[in-house]
Amino acid sequence: MSDARFVFLSQEDVVAAGGLDIAATIDVVEESLRLHAVGDTRLPSKSALMWSDDLGSEETQGRIMAMPAYVGGSIALAGLKWIPSVPSNPARGLPRGIGLIVLTDPETGLPVAVMDGTIVSAARTGAVTGVSARRLARTDARVAAILGAGVQAGTQLSALEAVLPSLEQVRVWDIDHERAEAFRERSDRVVPVANAEDACRGADVIVAATMAPEPYVPAAWLGPGSLFCSVSSLDPEISCVEQADLVVCDLWDQETGHASRPLARALAAGVISRDKVVELPDLVAGRHPGRTMDDQRIFSTPVGLAIEDVAAAPRVYRRAVELGIGTELSLWDSPICV
Repeated sequence: MSDARFVFLSQEDVVAAGGLDIAATIDVVEESLRLHAVGDTRLPSKSALMWSDDLGSEETQGRIMAMPAYVGGSIALAGLKWIPSVPSNPARGLPRGIGLIVLTDPETGLPVAVMDGTIVSAARTGAVTGVSARRLARTDARVAAILGAGVQAGTQLSALEAVLPSLEQVRVWDIDHERAEAFRERSDRVVPVANAEDACRGADVIVAATMAPEPYVPAAWLGPGSLFCSVSSLDPEISCVEQADLVVCDLWDQETGHASRPLARALAAGVISRDKVVELPDLVAGRHPGRTMDDQRIFSTPVGLAIEDVAAAPRVYRRAVELGIGTELSLWDSPICV
């Protein structure tokens, strides 16, 4: 068979095919984590192309991530997310993160889809927080806080609203107060606050999604029963990890392999070890109970894995095919190098 046709999905196509359906993305992200727990995935280490070796350079100079994976089960596709992050892009009128996803048939190696990955990546990152909050937040959680009011904060908000049935208020803080005020338009629950401490103190769930170049959240701001989700890297001080009653990460090797991540910093400081950390796939698979007491302080690092992108993207692709959305392309009419 020489046919090499595939579907190209623009960002507009991805949105039209449900790319911003956070509730559906949470479910498929959970499925990818369950499949990983039973060994039905392949997940090489992500590669980071950095412009500097200095801690925090990702937040100041940017980077490019290459994230390959295979996800089995009903998904049964391989894929790669290529996603540059350029902090100076918003001043150019461009997104900071610009993603591209390639989906491949693992049997033939032929491309199935090439699609905008910015929307998929943002949705699945919010969804990982949703999975974490669903399983680790108190069931009566009423107050959440989001640190940062940028693009990523929007999907974080949608995820919290999707999984916290008792949620009444979402405090939002940003270093740019006008941006925090503008975020009010996203939900009746949103309340902009003047500083990060006011956002955190007394909140049941705190999500950090900023480009902070250095830590600024001490453990003293995190009350009994709180869940802190460190989506971005440098916001929490090491004390937040050290004083947590339970620490959860996506995968230990992925988290500690990136020097600016909270658990990598905590490991380097000697305040955490592998045996003290629960991995999210084990939580989803029921191998760990998660929260066992209402007053537990839980620290989580739901930054995301390539298997989640490779699970989320096919949901959008298959829906696009059902709707007749996208542009059909072909690599060749007849292959030359056979």
